[in-house]
Amino acid sequence: MVRSNLTSRPLRARLAMCALAWMAAACSSSDAKQEGGADGGPPDAGSGPADGTADSGDSDGAPSAAPSCQAGDRNEWSGTIPNTAIAVAVCSTCGESYVVASNGSASTGEVSLDNGSQTITATVPAGGTVTTAQLADKPTDGTVSVCGTSGSHGCLPVPPQNKRYCNPYRAITSLVPERIDQGVDYGGSGSIYALGPGTVDLFQNRTNSGWPGGTFISYTLSDGPASGKVIYLAENIDLNPVLKPGSFVFSGTVLGTLVNASPDSESGWGVAGAGYTAEHSCYTEGCTTPLGVNFNELLVCLHAPSGVMNQGGCCPAAAGWPTDWCGLLAGWQ
Repeated sequence: MVRSNLTSRPLRARLAMCALAWMAAACSSSDAKQEGGADGGPPDAGSGPADGTADSGDSDGAPSAAPSCQAGDRNEWSGTIPNTAIAVAVCSTCGESYVVASNGSASTGEVSLDNGSQTITATVPAGGTVTTAQLADKPTDGTVSVCGTSGSHGCLPVPPQNKRYCNPYRAITSLVPERIDQGVDYGGSGSIYALGPGTVDLFQNRTNSGWPGGTFISYTLSDGPASGKVIYLAENIDLNPVLKPGSFVFSGTVLGTLVNASPDSESGWGVAGAGYTAEHSCYTEGCTTPLGVNFNELLVCLHAPSGVMNQGGCCPAAAGWPTDWCGLLAGWQ
């Protein structure tokens, strides 16, 4: 019995040592899983992007849904800024743009607008939304560059262009609606803008002998429900000397300055490459033409006051021209 007891003591000691070794190994294995993957390699997927994609530099959030522009403003671009968790709506007003930004990150972000000569920025709160101040669009192409930062930095690959249609007479002091003939006449003084985006066709600053006042400028619209149509502006106007044939114009471009004296101004539908109106061949003095009425309806839908109707009958009804301008603009704007 004594020999048996003596023999069992070393065995019990060895068993105890094995138990301690097993516990240490288990603890070591548990620690390894906490610091790395299950096999002791890279960290588990739970510490990175949930979908297994590469980290964009902002691992604490994902892009949120793109926000909306304020009611009545045109959305020129909507989506997520590349390499960020910031979703934006790039919104246009008359000659200016702003951004509504939504931050899907748990960290504060930033969004910026640049027109080539000025940059404005706004802080986008974590998980929140911000609306920037308005910035005049780049004069040469009507665009604004948009960038964002949320962990990493990115920009929209193509600067959105302001394609909005606007009332070209919105800045005229004491605007006076006058007759509708081949176009629509207005009196007053101040800047006259382009109606929408396009390219200058003709530029005659006080040199067109066929028009009282000597001024005639026309431009072809490049976007929107009147895309491809030519708009003219004529009579007692001093044109913007920066412009020339081929110049880009948009709702923020001043075409010229109206002089508050007879013969005032006239604008309407023109003909590409010609210094006259679309109804020049059938017009008689003082008559209200169908295309004059058509252009007046477009201006009224853009919140300009209506011109004054005269007697019609000098030109046939215009075929192939849009008529429901308010409905078309509602779908476009």
